[in-house]
Amino acid sequence: MKIKTLEILIFSIILTSCVSIPEETVILSQTVGKDIKELHNSHRNMVQLYYKKIKDNINVFIDEVYSPYIINNVLNAELQSYKIEEPSLYKAIEDGGKLTTPEATQEAVAYMQDVLDIVASQIAEKREDLLFPVEKQERELLNKINQSYENVLLANASITNYLKSIRKLKETQQEVLSKVGLSGADTAVINTLMNLSEKVNNAVKTGKRIDVESSKALEEIEKVTKQIKQLTTRN
Repeated sequence: MKIKTLEILIFSIILTSCVSIPEETVILSQTVGKDIKELHNSHRNMVQLYYKKIKDNINVFIDEVYSPYIINNVLNAELQSYKIEEPSLYKAIEDGGKLTTPEATQEAVAYMQDVLDIVASQIAEKREDLLFPVEKQERELLNKINQSYENVLLANASITNYLKSIRKLKETQQEVLSKVGLSGADTAVINTLMNLSEKVNNAVKTGKRIDVESSKALEEIEKVTKQIKQLTTRN
């Protein structure tokens, strides 16, 4: 009987030794949780910086290529109307200068405002057309990043609690990271964004070489626009 009791006692001691873990291991897991939060913020900031560069390049294309083209196109249309003696901005300005009446001045100002509104509307429409898919893509990617890190934080919290009773750290954490899809995710995402940013930048460089007063300006602008949209729109 004493031998049986001794066997049970020895077995209990061995079992307790197997499942016990150092306090440092639990602290390490808690520290990992804090590091994950910092990594999350860094990951988000990196993604936002790359998308900002892409959006800045698109805005350069709009401001330095498309806007001058639209202004030139609208003014040229007004000039053609003036030449055939139809109502136009040039006619309104001319009448305002000749007649010097309040009515003529008001009409000239109103006509100029109409032209400005038309130009601003077309520029805003093109800007939204190009920026919308980029902003949508950015939101979707950030949401995925947030969800992935939330999954990791929840998993790590569970691991921390788990470590208080069971000794199994590295294998479990690596398994969790792999399951939520963060294993190697940083490199893949950043490489993709670097590639996208470079291609958009090259498209904008091509756009900046367009002669906005040429007869092929619209065709070339639409070609660059299509290229940017293909790059920034996910199928």
